[in-house]
Amino acid sequence: MGITEQLARMALETAAERFAGPIMASARLRILDTIGIAIAGSREHSTRIALEAVRHQGGNGHASVIAHPDRTASPLAGFVNGVAAHSQEYDDFTKGVTHVSVVMVPGVLAIAEELGASGKDMLAGFIVGFEVDARLARGMRPALFDRGWHPNGIVGAMGVAAAAARMMGLDTWQTRMALGIAASEAQGLRKNVGSMGKAFHIGHGIRNGIFAAQLASRGFEVDPDIVESGDSSVGGHERFGLAATFCGSGDYTLARATENIGEQWELGRDTTIVCFHPGSTAPAASIDAVLDLTLAHDLRPEQVERIELECTTQAQTNACYTEAADPYRARYCLPWSIAVALIDRCSGLAQYTQERIDRGDVQALMGRIDVRVPADLAHHRGQWEHAVNWGEMRIAVHLKDGRVLRHARSHARGWSEEPATWDDIAQKYTGCCEGIFGPGQRDETLAMIREIEALPNIRELMAALRARR
Repeated sequence: MGITEQLARMALETAAERFAGPIMASARLRILDTIGIAIAGSREHSTRIALEAVRHQGGNGHASVIAHPDRTASPLAGFVNGVAAHSQEYDDFTKGVTHVSVVMVPGVLAIAEELGASGKDMLAGFIVGFEVDARLARGMRPALFDRGWHPNGIVGAMGVAAAAARMMGLDTWQTRMALGIAASEAQGLRKNVGSMGKAFHIGHGIRNGIFAAQLASRGFEVDPDIVESGDSSVGGHERFGLAATFCGSGDYTLARATENIGEQWELGRDTTIVCFHPGSTAPAASIDAVLDLTLAHDLRPEQVERIELECTTQAQTNACYTEAADPYRARYCLPWSIAVALIDRCSGLAQYTQERIDRGDVQALMGRIDVRVPADLAHHRGQWEHAVNWGEMRIAVHLKDGRVLRHARSHARGWSEEPATWDDIAQKYTGCCEGIFGPGQRDETLAMIREIEALPNIRELMAALRARR
């Protein structure tokens, strides 16, 4: 049995009862977090553009656009909600994989709403889709990322297709077709990181995954073993399966994609990091370290002579910009994140707006921050290597009175070492709703998500998440 077939069978044949306990609890946390950031991102410029384009295209009103009154075709609703959920770089990250929840949650919500599925069935679809995404990512690392691909729109589309196949009741053959179609739709270039393009990858991956399942359900047929390369003495087209095409011939380990399949579940492994600071995941430990020092010593920017930050290659590479002209670059600019956290004594959505950038006070402190990668933190060449903690960091704040304040962290709040609880994410959800949902709508939706497994029809939740005229 090939890789593609094993993934398809796992997605379809695993009984929902296998997901009770910690796996289901983890799934609920991922859904709460992602819906909250989709609400917060619903007013972003990129989301408004995406919604305008979807309104122009039109579509049957099968699925809701979160925090807007619109209902449209499920692939299009998933697209807009995905753009919203990733537009502020506030979503979670699964270690050694990629951003999974931000693709899977809008995808399964759109499918479930169209089908009128229960909360329990939607959760099962989410869990198996998350698993397909994670397994493919692990099998294709590190080459997928290191060769310049943004993984979310590639493995994410495959996860959404698998979830849709299960929720739509497709058989194994149709599911293999859905995965094959999604693989041909896959995309995402890292050069678009730091622009609206990164959120586009998310939305496009969702749209692709749903559309792939819809085509497969109607009999559209492609290669049934798309993940792996085919064997042929001719050496023609069949060599270029998903892994070989995106990673290069042999630069992948697909055995990881099926290791302990059906027995081990990513959502049960405590590998997903909740982000409490918008922006790239890797620098979060550095931001927390600055906040620790600032609050412990009542630091003011006028006291600071200079700041020396030592971080990993991954933190510097992912937050690689040295200037912050707009919110997209600011989220990937370590000097900005460090300076604004010290000045504002917090690091949330308000610290990454154009209004905050235009005030001009952060830039002066940025010029006194030196970011470097010391030899002991220069771990490896890429982001996805096994068992590397790219959150390790050290900071030294040199004050004008001669004192030097030092601090080190190996993780950020919300990481596995300091995991986020339901209450932590509910507080984040409350902040995400500010100015968009009133207290009544906020509390109603929060309560529904808490009990999402018991919802007889996910349409009830999606109706509550639409804007109230």
